[in-house]
Amino acid sequence: MKNIFSKIPPETAIIACSFLLSLFGILTIGSSQSAAVSSLHFTLRQSAFLVFSLCVLVAAYRIKFSFWQKTAPWTAGIIWLFLLYLIFFGTPINRMTGWFRIGSFTLQPSEFGRIFYLLMLAKLLSTDFDEKKRFVLAAVFTGFWLLPIAKQPDFGMVFVHGITFVVMAYLAGISLKYLAVLPVFACVALGGVLLKYPYVVRRFYGFLFPELDPQGSGWHIRQFTFAIARGGWSGSKMGGAMWSNAYLPFSYNDSAGAALLETIGWAGAMIPAALFGILILSYCKLALRKELSLQAQFVIAGTAVFTAVQMLTHMAINLTLIPPSGLVLPFISYGGSALTSLFLMAGIALSASKENKDDSTITTK
Repeated sequence: MKNIFSKIPPETAIIACSFLLSLFGILTIGSSQSAAVSSLHFTLRQSAFLVFSLCVLVAAYRIKFSFWQKTAPWTAGIIWLFLLYLIFFGTPINRMTGWFRIGSFTLQPSEFGRIFYLLMLAKLLSTDFDEKKRFVLAAVFTGFWLLPIAKQPDFGMVFVHGITFVVMAYLAGISLKYLAVLPVFACVALGGVLLKYPYVVRRFYGFLFPELDPQGSGWHIRQFTFAIARGGWSGSKMGGAMWSNAYLPFSYNDSAGAALLETIGWAGAMIPAALFGILILSYCKLALRKELSLQAQFVIAGTAVFTAVQMLTHMAINLTLIPPSGLVLPFISYGGSALTSLFLMAGIALSASKENKDDSTITTK
């Protein structure tokens, strides 16, 4: 297996794994039907999103990385204004106002925003400034970026951005003496969230003691457990995922991991798990190319980190290891914004992999 993987170009592996994981997503959506969700309708829509996303990947890959670098500040600024707008005028879905509604379609800017967040973070962390200044600039930018996302509120996405920032800062050579202050700010922020949003407190309560409120705060946790237990080792196969069809909340989206496990079981889940592993390792392999510019390396590495953190966080939620949060599973969960942005992010990372140090004309000051 190791020899086979080493012979496959990482670019090919990234495209292939992204596509195959998306097929598992269509399988999960097709098996997650209920009175409120038309399985065929959602499956066809996700299939169309996949075709469109592949086109986006190809287009992003063909555009020079220098273009993405030059336009990142403007694009990030525009998306940040959209995120700010959504706090007051966004379409509310499941207690969050993170969407624009356009006819029968919804658009979630934060999904696309993470790409340009990574581009800007890579730009700030790769400057020639001293360590302290690079850390302060990147931290302040991250704080401003996350403010409107937290106000939606989308705490799952805030968490993923935060962990990605810490890992990328560490990879950029920021010492632990600076990173050590972040847990203090995180604890203060968590205290403010618990005071302002009582439902978050109930989620923690339901996570810790689901049996004390099985029809309320403990409902989601218990349904995760029942769905996964019913899937067992071999799964319930297509059309037999009873718990995902009837009881599991948002089985095609926020609970996609549990729905997938009920459908194909632990044995079947080894395949998408391996695909995620190959995908992330392929990004890392690209990022380690010495001929790349520092910004290109950081963007590719950031793509790997963001994908890994979001996937692991979603699965930790679905496996009842941490409290529930509205965080989708990359490539698997339903949603055009999420799927298209992932393929766009892959296309930009692949574009970055073509830029040599000598070709870079972007100043880092």
